[in-house]
Amino acid sequence: MSKYSFVLPAYKARFFKEALDSILAQTYKDFELIIVNDASPEDLDSIVKNYDDSRIRYYVNEDNIGGKDLVAQWNHCLEYAKGDYVILASDDDVYSPLYLEKMDELVCKYSNIYVFRSRIQTIDSASLVLHQFGILAEKLSQIEYIYHWMKGNAGSGIGYFIFHKDTLINQGGFFNIPLAWGSDDITVVNMAKNGIVFSPHTLFSFRISGINITSKINDAATMRQKLLAYKIFEAWLERLVYQLDKEFNDNNIFFHYIKHNYHIFIRRLVFELLKSSSPSAIIKNLKIFFQLKCVSFLRGMYWITKVFLKRVAISV
Repeated sequence: MSKYSFVLPAYKARFFKEALDSILAQTYKDFELIIVNDASPEDLDSIVKNYDDSRIRYYVNEDNIGGKDLVAQWNHCLEYAKGDYVILASDDDVYSPLYLEKMDELVCKYSNIYVFRSRIQTIDSASLVLHQFGILAEKLSQIEYIYHWMKGNAGSGIGYFIFHKDTLINQGGFFNIPLAWGSDDITVVNMAKNGIVFSPHTLFSFRISGINITSKINDAATMRQKLLAYKIFEAWLERLVYQLDKEFNDNNIFFHYIKHNYHIFIRRLVFELLKSSSPSAIIKNLKIFFQLKCVSFLRGMYWITKVFLKRVAISV
């Protein structure tokens, strides 16, 4: 049985081979690669058949699970994993050949930690580097991580994390939320109760391609799902702050920041959603938009007006 399981829910073919090549090129060899074709209309079979590697296990869903519930597909793929640790890969991101080698050093060093991650960079469709996130301390407590996450120092994503599989399964798998929009952040925070460990090496490239859910302009249906996700996310964050309040107080600088800024953090996320949504999508989702606790009527109307005026200025 392998120590690590790369679990890859596959649907898009465009960068699929590059993603597979980056995993199979790892200098650390003790891993399996589980590919689950989510009933893709694209020819993924031909790409996988070109590989003769005993570490690959390939499955094909009869129905498209991810199209209805993306996190359900993630957790379905998790069922195939046999390793002690699991990495949820994607069909368009890229791992450094040293990813597992460097990360395994940390996994061996911190046996009581259940979540690990590397430094990351973002790339475009041509694999040109767009941005690189900064270096954090090697080991952070859960509350320190939440602080850096809310400050924007950590970024959001899931492919560059290593999770202790049994702990992940015992907490119910990946946190289910519409479109997995925030599922990564919630899952990581929940897994970090004993802390979280970082590698200072840039070992993962997250692709901003325009064809993934992160970088596409939101139509009405997508915006609605993301707003519903933010309602769940908002409620989860409120519960988290309430729980942390029992353990910490305002004398803790990290908790002081979290307690007094989490509502601003949610507002910033919602405003970014507005900026990446079409005007018609915004109009069709006004009701659910104003159901968010962090959005007052006046603030919401100000944001909408600001976004619309910017769109008009760009079109002119």
